Amino acid sequence: MTTPALLPITGRRIPALNLGTSSFAHHRATLRLSEKFILLLILSAFITLCFGAFFFLPDSSKHKRFDLGLEDVLIPHIETDKGDKNSGNVLIHGEGHDEHRHREEEEQLRNKIRADHERALEEAKEKLKKSHDEIRALIQTEKNKLLEELKKNENQALPLAPVPNLPEIKNGDPRDPDIRQKREKIKEMMKHAWDNYKQHGWGHNELKPIARKGHSTNIFGNSQMGATIVDALDTLYIMGLMEEFRDGQEWVQNNLDFGVNAEVSVFEVNIRFIGGLLAAFYLSGQE
Repeated sequence: MTTPALLPITGRRIPALNLGTSSFAHHRATLRLSEKFILLLILSAFITLCFGAFFFLPDSSKHKRFDLGLEDVLIPHIETDKGDKNSGNVLIHGEGHDEHRHREEEEQLRNKIRADHERALEEAKEKLKKSHDEIRALIQTEKNKLLEELKKNENQALPLAPVPNLPEIKNGDPRDPDIRQKREKIKEMMKHAWDNYKQHGWGHNELKPIARKGHSTNIFGNSQMGATIVDALDTLYIMGLMEEFRDGQEWVQNNLDFGVNAEVSVFEVNIRFIGGLLAAFYLSGQE
């Protein structure tokens, strides 16, 4: 049995390529569901961006309409009539008055506010330039004036409001032993917090309890003004922690100084320093 002869590779016939038809696979005429979903998401994001830009971006014409509609409510215009003597008390909000005249009145009002602000700043700067003795003399003068006014109005003072006699209170101590126990526990917690502050952060505004070190936040300009001490004076006095109260009082008398050049929080200064000092003075009667 004979086997067919094998031709060498170079002798084989290779079919010619058909140049008339494409050698690549046929492209799909439609998209898959996932591709349609992605295109829909892109289109939705584009539409949302266009509408957001239209409604939320600043528009000078909208601002102009807003200003013209509310400027007379914020700064009312006074329209006077020569024929009516009482017409000067009538406020007309944007109806039938001269816009140019209103602009001039608004500018005058702004200049007055600016001048008052600058005058207050100048007065504050002048007071800060004075020495401590001069400032104390001014404070004492104001106190003397206040005392004189109080003496004049002593006979016209309002009577104190009567304190209701609560059934659960007797001589300052609650009758319920559970309430007394809770009160003593709160007092113990206050003393624990005060002792740790005194040991680890005395003189600082706050105490980091985990790190056990003093901390002064930027609401007081990073200055050590003993905000915790001043803020806790009235609480210490109410709880009867007189030794702790005297320690805080001594620190305030010897170390508290508001002559610092720093940006502070007006709200925090009011509630913690002014409120703390006023409450401590009201309770103890000591300056």
